[in-house]
Parts: sequence; C-alpha cells; structure tokens
Amino acid sequence: MSIEKLKMSGFRNYKEKSLEFSPGVNVIWGENGSGKTATLEAIHILSVGRSFRTARLQETIEKNSPHSRLVGVFVSEKKKKEIAVSHTKDKRKKVTINNAEVTPAEIFGQNPTVLLSPEEQKITNGSPSDRRKYFDKTFSTVSKEYLIKLIDYNRVLKQRNSLLKKTPTNKEIETWDEKLVDTATSVWAKREWLHKKFEKTLNEVCELYGKKEVRVSLNSGLPNQGPQRFFDVLKNNRQKDIVFGYTTAGPHTDKPAVLYNGKNIKTVGSQGEHKISLVLIKLAEYKLIREATKRTPTVLLDDLFATLDFERSDAVFALLEKNTQTIITNTDLVDIKNHGIVIDGKTNKSIHLFRQCKN
Repeated sequence: MSIEKLKMSGFRNYKEKSLEFSPGVNVIWGENGSGKTATLEAIHILSVGRSFRTARLQETIEKNSPHSRLVGVFVSEKKKKEIAVSHTKDKRKKVTINNAEVTPAEIFGQNPTVLLSPEEQKITNGSPSDRRKYFDKTFSTVSKEYLIKLIDYNRVLKQRNSLLKKTPTNKEIETWDEKLVDTATSVWAKREWLHKKFEKTLNEVCELYGKKEVRVSLNSGLPNQGPQRFFDVLKNNRQKDIVFGYTTAGPHTDKPAVLYNGKNIKTVGSQGEHKISLVLIKLAEYKLIREATKRTPTVLLDDLFATLDFERSDAVFALLEKNTQTIITNTDLVDIKNHGIVIDGKTNKSIHLFRQCKN
C-alpha cells in the first residue's frame, strides 16, 4: 500500500500540516528547516511506530502543543486504510487502524517503508546495538512471528532485570532463567532463519550491482548450542548479573557486523565503502520485504544526493522496481531532473515546503 495523504498535528515545527502524495516519485523540496525530513519521519512512525531520529517520541512534539497526532491514509488497488499515531508529553501513546485502537506492534508490516538517510549510516559505522535494532525492525516487518517472539523475550528480560535489582534468591532467579531460556531460544532460531533469507537476498543484490562483497554476520550468542548451554551461561553469570543489575547474555547482546570483502567495515572501511554497503543493504531490505510480505514498500530517500554521489544515487533508482512509491527530499529540483526523473507527470509529484516561522 502507498501513502495517499498525511496529516501532522503538533509534530516537530508543524501545528497543522496536510500533504497528498502520488503513487510514483514524490519530491519534497525546500530549504533546510522547512520540514522535509520531519515529513519522512512522520511516515516512518506510521509504518513502525518509532522515529528514526530519536528514541523518545516526546521530542517530536511541537513545543507549544500538549500532544502530537499523525494520520496517514494508505491505499492499494482494493482497499484504503487509515492509521493514526498519537503521543503526549507524559509518554502516553495511542495507535488506531481505521479508528479501532490497536497495540503499537500491530502496525508493523501493514505499510512497510525502506528508509535511506544519513541517520541510517550507523548500520555500517555505528555500534552493534544500532545494527541489532535495524535487523530486529526489518525482521519484525517481514515476520509477525519474529515480532511476537521478540516482544515475549523483551518482556521476560525486563522482569528478570527488575528481579536482579532486588537481591533475589537463586530459586527466584532460576524461575526467570527458565522463561528467558525458552524465549531466547525461540528468538535466536527465528533470527537465524531470517538472517539466512536476508543474506541470500543481499547476495542477489550484490550480483546485480557488480559482485561487491558485502555480507552481514549476526555474531549470535549461542543459538546453535541448545537451551541447556544458555541456561548454564545464565547460571555462571548470575553473580555478575546481580552486581550489574541486568542480564549480560542473550539475544539482546548479539553483535552483528557488516563485512566488506571479508573484513569488518566498522574498523577498515573507507567512506565510500560504507556508503555503497549501506545502499546494498537497503536494496536487500527492499527486496526482502517485497518478496516476504507481497507488498511493495514505500521508499524514503532523505537528502539522497548529499548522502551519495551521483553514480550511487543512480544505482538506487536503477535497482528499484517500477511502480514503487518513492519519496525523496532535496533542497532543489536540479539533481532530480539530472537523473532523468520527470516531475509532475501522471504518477510523479513535487511538493515545495517553506521554512516554518518560529514563534
């Protein structure tokens, strides 16, 4: 499904803003501070319930507004769907689909997006936590089962961590260890299966691009050694966990890495290698989501021409399937036209935003 309409209330610098999109290429242009990236952020939140710019949705609320509300109308050939996400400064959150309240997790996979932005470069040059969060988001988008298992694991992990801060008895910890082993084993098994699918898709994309050697290693913490092995690790780490007040082993500590020609790109990659690796990973994400969900994701390209050079930008457009809704932000239309994109055609559209006046 593609997004047809977006309404932002009390979001970033917008008190009220409504936009309409075409099913093809949409170019949002204007000077810095005009709200281009905020528009992509709003669409991303409606896709996965989270921002790609901040971990705290409260930071996206306009300073004079008590709350923020985002409403997106998504359409396909057969149906239309309205998704709304509201959040307040005291951390209350409400998500609805066609006016029926749902849990935040239920919007995953409904209207998938693939984002390429400067913030996403942390997938290759950021911390293992950044990469783990990226793959958890991607895998949750293509597999509801993985999302459910991950939510289950995080719930048990939170309970165990809470217990560790209270000087628990061994018997109390063992009860939660058993539950953690069960949920962790499920997450690891599903994560490994989805990783293999991602690796296969990434290999296909690399072949299309010219046999660039980009790989992703999960560096999982024990998925193949069985539940008993993980239970033993938890037991051996018990005193350390009590001292630290949190669980030091499990799927939440996996350290995925991006490899370029067999070497960890975080430590040896050049700037150009980081950029091309990110493009290939994002194209693999697009292809995986399209094949696994039978839905073509909307592609969000934030400040693409500042992030990538002309050749790599061309590669992004060349490898995207036709009939893909794409929303691009840029300061002007010159680069867009230089790429041969016809603006304001039957399925394409340009949207000019102006800098918001500060109160």
